[in-house]
This record gives sequence, structure tokens and C-alpha cells, in this order.
Amino acid sequence: MSWAYHCRIAGLVVRIDSDSAACEQDMRKFLKLYQAVEPQAFDVRLSVVSQDDGYRFVSENSLGETQDLWFSTDEREVTAALEIHLYRQVIEHLNARHIISLHAAVLNTDGKAVMFAGASGSGKSSMCTAGILAGAVYFSDEFALLDTQGCVHPFPRPMQWAVETHPAFDRSQIEASPLMDSDYFDFPDASGGETRCFLWHPTQIQRQPLPLRHMVFHQYDASLPQAVFTEIPRHEALMCLPEHLHIQRGMAKDLPMLNGRIDPSCRFYRLRFPDVFAAWRLVEQAVQA
Repeated sequence: MSWAYHCRIAGLVVRIDSDSAACEQDMRKFLKLYQAVEPQAFDVRLSVVSQDDGYRFVSENSLGETQDLWFSTDEREVTAALEIHLYRQVIEHLNARHIISLHAAVLNTDGKAVMFAGASGSGKSSMCTAGILAGAVYFSDEFALLDTQGCVHPFPRPMQWAVETHPAFDRSQIEASPLMDSDYFDFPDASGGETRCFLWHPTQIQRQPLPLRHMVFHQYDASLPQAVFTEIPRHEALMCLPEHLHIQRGMAKDLPMLNGRIDPSCRFYRLRFPDVFAAWRLVEQAVQA
């Protein structure tokens, strides 16, 4: 074995390895933020296997059952596939352990877990970046892992955008901050060219689960003169939440499950905003109240 990396996500031990030097440098850019652990028995293994005609990307579970995930003659494609399959494998294995995944961002603000739930394009990454630059600790900008006790576990994937500037921030502003490191990954696109994806690594990473105490349903809206931030009742929030589950079983099962997991003290809000910095300040005030 040329190289191997072990990490832990919500108690799940994941091993990523290769029988050659292929993919190591770029894969480590995607794995940088996860909690590294000493080599040990794995729950999920993702391997790059070199062949004469290219590279196979293979998964293996703790029972030794294997599955071919990807094949390419270009190791950069295999690295790009790591993200897709790492997330899918982790979510599926954690779901079997009754830890669910929501399409949401999470930050530790003032010692409290705050979740931002919204569809793609709603501003999760923008809210995350504003919070990080203000000193919040990073859980995830995409996957909120909620256990049966109502605690959220870190899933700190790199934040990323395929363009040189963040949608809400000047890139130099982020690079100048000691709270964010930057890197990039080049991969082949469908037209035969090359796409550069910038990876942003927050330097303050949450390692331990925290009880979920605040949940924000947010939406960027450039037409507004200022942010609108209102607290909403629990039942209204719970009716919206099942659609954000990565693995859905139907409203009749998901709604009571979520109601049972989320602590009665959790507070819920709606946030529409044109300015992410002003929006973040409103969230901070609510958390500190």
C-alpha cells in the first residue's frame, strides 16, 4: 500500500488509500479538515486501485463486501469522484446507525450549534463564511448530522467554489483572514478542458457534537432593503424540515422522527437578507440573547 489515511466522522471510521502514489496529493486537499485517527479497523474503505489501463475506485465495508464506484484513465477524475462517493457512503452508513443527514450548514456560535437550512443557492456558504470570518467554529456547510439525542456532529468538508471569487465576498478578503486557508483542485470538464475548483479550509474546526439550539431557514434576496429576521413556531419549522433530509422516508415517518430528536428548547427563525454581514449579526444577537 503506497498511502492510507484514516479519519472519523460521527464515530464512523473511514479509510482512504491507494496502491500507488496516484491521487494522494489532491485527495488530501479534500480530506484535510476531517479528524485524522491512527490506523484501525474501518467501517468504510475507499481505495484507488491502479491498473495498466487506468484507475479503479472501490469501496469496502467492514464485512469485506466491495463495490466498484468509478473507473478512469485520469487520476484527477478519480479524485473528483472521491467527494461524491465519500459523502454518499458516509451518509448511508450513518443512517443505518440512526444518525441522519440534513442539507444544511452548521456553526458553533457562542458555544451553541446553529443550523442553516436552505436549498442550493439560498446562501448557506455565504452565511458560513460570514460566521467563520466573525470567529464561529466550523461544523459543515452542507451536511448536518443529527443523532437520536438531538446533537449535531461535525462533517467538515472543504468549502468550495469553481470561480475565483466567492459569491458574497472578495477572494482577497478571505485569503487575508487567519480564519481561512485556501487551496485548489484542477479536474477535466465535459468539454475536454480543465476546471479549477477553489477549496477553502476554515482553521477553526469543531470536533465534538453539540446539542442543536438554533435553526435558521434562510434565503438570500437582493431585492430587500435590509434583512428580515423573525422567530417562527416549532410546528411551522418542523413542517419545512423533512424536505432537507438527504434520505427521506416520507412525511408520516420523518416529521415525528425530527420532532422527537430536536430538543424542545431549540428556537427557529426565518431569515431573508440582501447583506450577509448584517444577516450574520442578527443571528449572533439571537444566539447571545
